[in-house]
Amino acid sequence: MIQTVFFSTMVKDNITANLIAACPDGIIGVDLRGTVVIFNAKAAALTRRNPEDVIGNLDIGQIYVNREQARQIKTALHAEDYGGVGRLEGFETSIVDINNNTIPIRLSAALIIDNGNEVGSIGFFHDRTNQMVMEGKLHKLSITDGLTNLFNQRHFHSCLADEIERVVRYNSPLSLISFDLDRFKNCNDRLGHLEGDNVLRRLGNLLNDTIRSTDKGFRYGGDEFFILLPETNLDQAIIVAEKICLMFNDSWPFDTSRTAALSQVTLSMGVVQREDETSGEALMKRADVAMYNAKNQGGNRIVVG
Repeated sequence: MIQTVFFSTMVKDNITANLIAACPDGIIGVDLRGTVVIFNAKAAALTRRNPEDVIGNLDIGQIYVNREQARQIKTALHAEDYGGVGRLEGFETSIVDINNNTIPIRLSAALIIDNGNEVGSIGFFHDRTNQMVMEGKLHKLSITDGLTNLFNQRHFHSCLADEIERVVRYNSPLSLISFDLDRFKNCNDRLGHLEGDNVLRRLGNLLNDTIRSTDKGFRYGGDEFFILLPETNLDQAIIVAEKICLMFNDSWPFDTSRTAALSQVTLSMGVVQREDETSGEALMKRADVAMYNAKNQGGNRIVVG
């Protein structure tokens, strides 16, 4: 059943006009041609537009990203999918302000009926910008290791599965580096866990500053790490591994010459390129085997798997 909102009453009734003006969400009403006829203070603030320039002059397509988007919303208003014919509830979309900046919104709307005839529609525009910023921060926290600021184990498995699926489809190169810190337990025992955490933090900063934006670094757990290298063949991955090893060794902050019981922490790395693996677990296992071979050979080296 179409929700009835009386256009003439809404425009002329002072109480309703005051409610529209005081509403904390933007309210925009349009006639059948799509011309804006209701535009409250919050809508003006949201879109950075002067109501005097908008009311009776501006087409709703200029507030949405384009006129086609406005038509799609009008179509949704006449469908049953978003709260019933004649209304929308919680429809997520976006608008643009006067400077063409995109603003995410949650739209609730209803058709305007006068004497049984549709004469327009009215929408409540709830700004989702702060919500989306918060959601982005929460998502980042959920996939990030808090100590190293690298991605965490859960995100590693998700990204690895996605990359395997992609390279199987397109037959593009994919390499993986698995590495572990040599003598890290000794560092923790001699310097304490706070300094051990600083070593891990230093390594995380190094990776984030060194690898490409298309690559991803992960702390898998403890002192075990992975680097996922899309569109990268084995020779290119070895170069990346060598660079990280050298930079990490050069950045070692402790003077081991004056502490006989403390040896420098180094990296044991295993480097592999995806061959015929169709699962992330298979590629991960081969990289791990190469890494453990490097460790068994004394550490501070790169082994190709």
